[in-house]
Amino acid sequence: MKRLSLLIIFLSIFLIGCMQQPQITESEVLAIIEELHTNPFGDAEVLSIEYSWGRYEVEWENAGNCEWGIDHVDGDDGSVKMKQASIC
Repeated sequence: MKRLSLLIIFLSIFLIGCMQQPQITESEVLAIIEELHTNPFGDAEVLSIEYSWGRYEVEWENAGNCEWGIDHVDGDDGSVKMKQASIC
């Protein structure tokens, strides 16, 4: 019984630590993605944005050059990692 209680306490602390508020706001993430994917062919538009487990998942498209993708933006430092991209 003590082990179960310790496990529950440990998991609770772990989950609370993982659900911290991001240092980067959603509007800052929008600006980062739009600047990164806007080019002479067209402007990037964010289709959806979701925050979980310390990072934003952002779906975007640039209709000017038929480009689409999903990027992960770190909620603490704003670094971007491309998850998926496609050009028609």
